[in-house]
Amino acid sequence: MNKSNALIAARASWRCLALFALVAATFSSGVCQALEAAPAADGAANLPQPGLAAMVEVKLPLGSGGEAPLKQMITRARDRLVAESRQRGDGRRPILVLRFDAPGESAGAGSQFETVFSLARFLESRDMADVKTVAWLPDSLRGHGLLAAIACEEIIMPADARIGDAAADEPADQAISSTVVEAYREIADAKRTIPVALAIGMTDPAVEVIQIESDEGVRFLLREEVEAFRSDNEVISERTLIPAGSIGEFTGREGRQFGFVKYLAADKADVAKALSIPLESLEIDQSLIADWKAVMITVRGEITPDEVSQASTLLTTHLDGGANWIGVRIDSVGGDLDACLTLANQLAELDANAVRTVAYVPVEAKGGAAIVALACDQLVMAPDATIGIAPDLAEAGRNDDNNRNLPPNPRRRRGFQPRDEIDVKGLRAAVASAEVSLRSSLAGKTNRSWSLLDAMIDPQVELFQYRNKNTGVTRWMSVEEAGELRDGANWTQGPALHAGNELLQLRGTDALDAGIAFQTVDNFEQLERLYGVDVQHAELNWAMKLVRALASPGLATFLLMLGLVGMYIEMKTPGVGVGGVVAAIAFLLFFWSKSLEGTATSLEIVMFVGGIVLLLLEIFVVPGMGIFGLAGGLMVIFSLILASQTFTFPTSGAEMDEMRRSMSIVIGAGLGVIGLAVALRRFLPKAPIFNRLVLEPPAPEERITLSHREAIADYSHLIGVVGEAMTDLRPGGRALVGGQLVDVIAEGIPLDRGTRVVVIAAHANRVLVRAAT
Repeated sequence: MNKSNALIAARASWRCLALFALVAATFSSGVCQALEAAPAADGAANLPQPGLAAMVEVKLPLGSGGEAPLKQMITRARDRLVAESRQRGDGRRPILVLRFDAPGESAGAGSQFETVFSLARFLESRDMADVKTVAWLPDSLRGHGLLAAIACEEIIMPADARIGDAAADEPADQAISSTVVEAYREIADAKRTIPVALAIGMTDPAVEVIQIESDEGVRFLLREEVEAFRSDNEVISERTLIPAGSIGEFTGREGRQFGFVKYLAADKADVAKALSIPLESLEIDQSLIADWKAVMITVRGEITPDEVSQASTLLTTHLDGGANWIGVRIDSVGGDLDACLTLANQLAELDANAVRTVAYVPVEAKGGAAIVALACDQLVMAPDATIGIAPDLAEAGRNDDNNRNLPPNPRRRRGFQPRDEIDVKGLRAAVASAEVSLRSSLAGKTNRSWSLLDAMIDPQVELFQYRNKNTGVTRWMSVEEAGELRDGANWTQGPALHAGNELLQLRGTDALDAGIAFQTVDNFEQLERLYGVDVQHAELNWAMKLVRALASPGLATFLLMLGLVGMYIEMKTPGVGVGGVVAAIAFLLFFWSKSLEGTATSLEIVMFVGGIVLLLLEIFVVPGMGIFGLAGGLMVIFSLILASQTFTFPTSGAEMDEMRRSMSIVIGAGLGVIGLAVALRRFLPKAPIFNRLVLEPPAPEERITLSHREAIADYSHLIGVVGEAMTDLRPGGRALVGGQLVDVIAEGIPLDRGTRVVVIAAHANRVLVRAAT
């Protein structure tokens, strides 16, 4: 009983103690909260200001000379940050974020080592000491772009993105150059952002990297450094991190574990939070990127090879003049797909770090014109402007299932009603050819997916928004393209960009929301304010206008006629005269204009000259053979046709039309020359000026007398006699031999007037001579 009472008393005591402890904990918690809240309420204005920051994009891969404009951008951003920091006077170093944009499967591979090394040395130099440089890798990074990243003070990247494999930019069948390895050693040792051994292990597959835990902590060493380290330190554990024969590549999570990734961040908001900077500071101020020298090229109406040739000429001219901001104002529903792809490739191939290309769409850009717009670095649209598929391509898509016998394609959608109002076969062939080019070439030069570009010309491509669950990056892709991605398992499918039974037509506001357009503006003045530029509108100068005029079908036909007529007159007159000069000038202007227009190359010029040489051989050296004349004539005709078009063999309806125009020029010139030749043969000997250059045919009575004399003539006694050519012998003419003026024929090469000749044969009235030695 006593034990029972004691047990009850003990339990009551424990309950009292527990209740007292609970009350005490509640009271102390409330007091702490009150103490913490009071300073926050009283001193909210004294909270530290967020740090100063700016961001510069580094678009990979970096080609030769690509570091120069990047250094200028970085310098401008640094100077602005330093000036603002001094004005603020808080003593903190501002932050310069370098966003390494390495889209696609290549992950930035393809950069030139010397270019990146120059940029890396600039980043680790004293010039950048006033700002803290942070490398932000929103996606995986391979190749020599890594060298510039480790030249920054900190690295930020998503947890599952990968970094490393710098050897991807080196020949696979050759050992890594010691110069390359030492460059990585130099930058890593100078910045200490990443351990030297890891930097070399990401570059040279011949080395072995060891992770060692010792009394001094975790170290990363090359295999040849381990023994020296053991002699001075006590090693607790050791493991091979990068075996010899392999190349180092790590995820962001592993980089964080090894200490060379400072923060893990999947998007811009995470980066701003990690660095304690305002989110808006990571928006790029377009007007501060560079000293823009801006020019605007207009593409309006149907896009033809001629229009693209003109735009390409203007583009090349202004780039050579120092332009670094190229605007393309587009108001078109497309046209010739091959021509559109030519212009799109030319724009996409420009170094994005040196030249900013901006497509401005105030009204519409459809079909091939939409591809040109998406090939630019940035797309700016009016809010109500549209981008999407062209009407003729939409019609072809509706007819597609009924008019072609192709195997089913999993990325194509159905639902179009068959119609027979247009010729589908030729258009579908052009679209199929363009799709191959988009997928294999153009898409790799832009930040766009190939299926987004494809959707602008093929109405049967359906696009979905895919999001990388590890990095947070979003892209518009077809199901097929998403399935081809190396990390396809990390991409999750979201909503469709357009309904399955609708054509792709996006307004400017919709394209902006989808991330396809960079910005929307109400007018051209807003576009200029957005980039802080004063745009110069590109126009043809007088020389370009002259070239285009000479290359037009009418003047091109006239030049050919003039050249051929000049050749005819030259052959009918002695010596080098007016005909030869006229022919030379006409053909020179023809090929000059075609060359500047981009249709004539050295091949056509060589073919033309070779054909003329063969024709001269047929006339003067081996007359009567026929083979030289036939081959020469065909070479001349083919060279003139090829010089008027941008292809060799037509592969589309548009190219067939262009070939018909080229042939019509040559045929028209040929018919004109035949008519002029007949007229010249009849009237040239009687013309006031040319009758002195051309021998007039003898009268009928004189021709009868000459024929009688020639029938009974015998010039065998002149064999071996030396005389003088009184006219040019090409090959026939007259010579003064033995005091007689005789009709002679030169053997072999033509002879000029005044040449001493010797008679070598005489058969009746046929006298054969050669140059006297």
